[in-house]
Parts: sequence; C-alpha cells; structure tokens
Amino acid sequence: MLGAVVAEATIGRLLVRGLEKKPAFIKGQAQKLVPPAWFVALDYLALFLVYFVALLGVIVLAQRARAELPGAARGRPLDRLHAVGGGATIAAMALVAAFAAVADPTEVQTLLHIALLAVALYQVARVWSHKPDLGAAVGLTICAAPIVIYCGASLLASQIWTEDQMLGGEAKAAIGKLARNALAAAAIASPYCLSPRPFARSMTRVLPFAIALVVAGAGAVALRLDYVATVKAVNRVLGLDLRIDAPQDQIALYLLAFATITWTVVACVSAPSAARRRIGFGLALLVLAGHGFAWPAAFATAAVGLVLIADGAVRVRAEERSAFVPVTPAIDDETWQSFIGHVVAALRKLAGSDAAVSAVSVRGEGEHTSTVVVTERNGVPVRLRIERMARAVVVVDLVFGREVDAGRAATWTIVARGGGLGNSHPEPPPAGPLIRTDDVPFDERFRSRGDRDVLLRLLDDGLRARAAATLDGWLAYWHGQSLRHRVFPGQGAPMDLPIPLSQLAVDRRSTPESAERLVRLVELCAEIAASLAAEDEPVALAEAP
Repeated sequence: MLGAVVAEATIGRLLVRGLEKKPAFIKGQAQKLVPPAWFVALDYLALFLVYFVALLGVIVLAQRARAELPGAARGRPLDRLHAVGGGATIAAMALVAAFAAVADPTEVQTLLHIALLAVALYQVARVWSHKPDLGAAVGLTICAAPIVIYCGASLLASQIWTEDQMLGGEAKAAIGKLARNALAAAAIASPYCLSPRPFARSMTRVLPFAIALVVAGAGAVALRLDYVATVKAVNRVLGLDLRIDAPQDQIALYLLAFATITWTVVACVSAPSAARRRIGFGLALLVLAGHGFAWPAAFATAAVGLVLIADGAVRVRAEERSAFVPVTPAIDDETWQSFIGHVVAALRKLAGSDAAVSAVSVRGEGEHTSTVVVTERNGVPVRLRIERMARAVVVVDLVFGREVDAGRAATWTIVARGGGLGNSHPEPPPAGPLIRTDDVPFDERFRSRGDRDVLLRLLDDGLRARAAATLDGWLAYWHGQSLRHRVFPGQGAPMDLPIPLSQLAVDRRSTPESAERLVRLVELCAEIAASLAAEDEPVALAEAP
C-alpha cells in the first residue's frame, strides 16, 4: 500500500497536477485545449492510482475490522472493549470510504470526517490504556493531533465561524493554519518520541541522517531556484495550503519539519524491531496522506497509518527490550555506585575542591540508567554521561563546553579505525573531507575529517601520541563551542576501555585504580579542549539532569 501511495502522490499530485495547463480566456471565453496523448495517459494512470489506493485502504481496514470484531465475545473485559471499539471505528471508516469511492465523496464528507476522527481518538485511547512505551504513546498522540484538529474544526465550523466567514474563506484558512502548526510540531517532535531505542545509538546511524540531509538540501535548492513553483508543489502533494507570500522563515520551518520526519521514518523503517518498522510505515502513510482530505483515498490512507502506528506503539516496548542484548557484561548497582564514587573522588583530587564535582544517577524506563558527572577542567565545563541498559554499559559520552547536537556538522572529527565488518563503531557527526596529519601512527589509528589546520593546532605531537594510545570511538570538535568524545564499548571498540567493565563484573568490587583509565581520558580531552576557555562569551556550567 505504501508503494501505491508513493506512486499516486508522485504521478497524480506532483506531475499531473503540476503539468496540467490551464485554458486561456479570450474575451471571457475559455479556449479549447487539447492535451498531448502522453499527458492523457498519465492523467488516466493518476486517476487509476487514486481509486486503487482507496481500494487498498478499504481492503486493509475491512480485514482489520474482521480480525478485531470476533474478539468482542472472548477474553478479558478490556480486551473485549478494545475489540468492539477498534472493530466498530475501523469498519465504519471502511464502509464510508468504500461508499465515497463509488459514489460522490461530497455527499458523505461529514461522515468521512466523523469516521476518521473516531479512528484517531480511539487509537490514541487504545494505546494509552495498554501501558505502552511512553515515547511511542506521546508520538501517536501528537501525530493524531493534526487530524483531530482538522476533523473537529471541519465538523464544528458552523458553530465556530459565521456564515460570512465560511463563505469568505476565513474558516478554511483558520483550519489550515491550526492543522499546519500541529503538523510542524508533530514532525519536529517525532525523533524524540518515535525513533528506535536506545535513542543515543539511533541518533548516530548514518543512513537516516544522510537521507534527511538530502531531503533538506533538495528542498532548499528547489526553493532557491523557483520559490513559487516549489511552494505550489508542496501544496499539491501534502495539501498544506501554504500561501505564496508566506514568510520565508515559516517555509524554512516546514522544510526543517519535513526533513526531521523523514529522518524518523527512515530510522523506524530500517530498525530491527518489527513493531518499530510498523510505526515507520504508519508514519510514512500518515505523511503521504496529506491534509487536503478531498478524496476517500486520503481518509483511508490516514486511517491505516494511525492503526499501524498504534499497533507498533502497543508492542514496541516489549520487542525492543527482548531484542536488545548488551555486548558488555552486567555490573550490579552496588559495584557501579562504588566505581562512580572513585571516579568522583579522583576528579575532586585533581580539581582541588569537593564542590567542583557532582554526580547523579537517574533511572529511566525499564532497566535504563543514566549516570551523569559534572565538573570543570581548565575553566571549561565538563559533563560525563554513562548510559546503562540492563546494568550493562552502552555508551560513554564526554562533553566539554556547550552541549551541541551530535547531528550538527563539526569543525573536525576523528574516529578510531577497526571493529571489522558487522562490528563497526557508530559514525561521528558529519564534518569536511578526509584529511591526513602526516603523523603516521596517528593516521593509521584514526580516520580524520574536517579542518586540518584547526585539528593540528589543538592536537600537538604529544597529544596525538596520547590520543593514539588511549582513545577509542570518536572525538568531534565544534570551533569555539564544544569538544565531544563518545565511545560504545564492545561495539567496534575494546570492551574495557575506558572502563574496566570485565573486572567490575567479575570481581564485583571497585578500587581507586578502576577509575584511573576514565580519569586519564577526561584529562586528555580537557587538554585538547582547553582553548574553549579563551572564548569571549562565557559558557555556563552544565547541570546534571
């Protein structure tokens, strides 16, 4: 169905409606226009795809209703309630969409809006009643919000606006503005709510980021080359009803939102969890359905998208937890807290003040724990974050200076070579072209990108030698703002660097010597980041969450 929707959006909404020529008027009379044969064939193909998508949507909804309704007679009361509610709302949407596809859609516009509103509200309520993954539940809610706003405002238009406002187009413009704002908010929030877990690992994947970057770049180039035509194309494909004279910063916000939701869709569709992939396919259908809602195909597509996201949101938490197998050994909480205590003590000894170092461990959903140590070195704020899943260390993240988005292009990056096929370390943030420092041991140890002059200025011969001997994972520098080191132990990097995880797991005790490697890593990165303290604008000390 997703393939059919993509074809319909590309051929019907983008090409046919974009290439369609309007008849010229001479003395008030429309002149006869004979389109070429190829355009007629393309137009018929687009019309076929509209009805084909509607048919597929009706079939999918009907099959889902058929699977739901028999459960109304068995199981727990809550299960029976969900079977009745889900089956009834989905069946109603299928029936109304089927009638609209074979008859005149304008005759049942109100019923189409009511049915889609009922599907959206029920699926949100269904997910929240199942103790789901919190992010997925919030994600479904914000994705359903534009549909709820659009359908609700359309149904209550006569009570909200006067007849003059409705005839003058003010009501339609207000509904469109509300829906667009909700869409932009949902798109920008989608990575935080719907992306695969653990979030720290999904954010470092190259494919979703590359595709989102291509989408954003293509959109920016198209707007630059032909602003008016690009805005009209977006309106045709997504039904946003943007004005040609809309402020450019508003258009830029929508472009950012589209690139962001593209990242979320690609990240979810390529995730190992079947439930997360279902969320990705549902989100893609919801985006491509658009918000014009002029044809039954759009209503059916949006309904199927909502159901898919809800199905995934109910199951994704259990799937990802059962599928996630940490590659590092589990360390009991008492040993871990002792180790963090030794790290804090060593950093306080270096800082010369007990108040200069603080630490906190926060337990999140399930067995996810985040330990954050905050300090200051050479006048630069430092934040050390260690994420654990099922008591096993997943990632060690060290930030000097400002907290910069890891997806933002860095001035330079270095990433340790090695790991082998299928066991490679997640990639660093994007940077410039590949560079060489002409330091053979360093270049054999790291793959470097970005500004060579800045890299050599910060890493002298001694620091390069120490980095080659002790660093794994990647190191990224944003000029004058931040230095970030991140390593995923056991994933393309040694398991026991910079934390002796095997020793802590086997001995079940921590000693001051256990913290030495991590503290030396902090000191090395602090020397590299020392230039950040010389910036004119002061950087506030980061606070532990």
